[in-house]
Amino acid sequence: MLQTVAVASLIAASGWVVAPTPRVCSAVGAASYACAQLRMQAEEAAPAATAEPAADEASERMADFTEDLLDALAADDTPLTDMDMQSQSFVKNADADALDPLPSYVNSMSVDEIRAKYQMHPADTGSSQVQIAVLSARIAYMTKHMQENKKDYASLRGLTAMVTRRRKLLEYLLREDLDEFKRLTSELGIRTTQLLKPKLGGARGRRV
Repeated sequence: MLQTVAVASLIAASGWVVAPTPRVCSAVGAASYACAQLRMQAEEAAPAATAEPAADEASERMADFTEDLLDALAADDTPLTDMDMQSQSFVKNADADALDPLPSYVNSMSVDEIRAKYQMHPADTGSSQVQIAVLSARIAYMTKHMQENKKDYASLRGLTAMVTRRRKLLEYLLREDLDEFKRLTSELGIRTTQLLKPKLGGARGRRV
């Protein structure tokens, strides 16, 4: 007891401050904590060490691939010249079935032929005769299409517009040149019954 009092008096006289340490880690606890820290650092460093060889392998593979690619490009043959293309022979299989042309292609060819037939001069693309002939070819194609696809209302709308436009052109040709009108309608097979009827006029529908 006297020793404790003496030690306390010495501390007070010297002016030292001693903080209370109720929970101080023992030497064994400090050692285990240090070991845990070292183990965590080793685990963090291990993936980096394993990643370096993987990166080296990937770079080596890329270098090998680049070299192979360059060798292949250098070994390619030169492009075929015109003489080489002419010397090439293409053989058709005798057992292969002949393919029918698409209807759209046939329609395009027929339009070009009929345009060339009814041209007034080599550069004629807009005369009444040419427009009527081209519209007749397209109307025939669209009529066949509508017979096979009765619910294609968008095509039906286009067909109606073409018929209306052709009728207006025929009316114009009828007024301007009756002989050409008769010749064109007979060659194209266009019915003129409705066109030649007198138009109705007046409130009571009198024919004029």
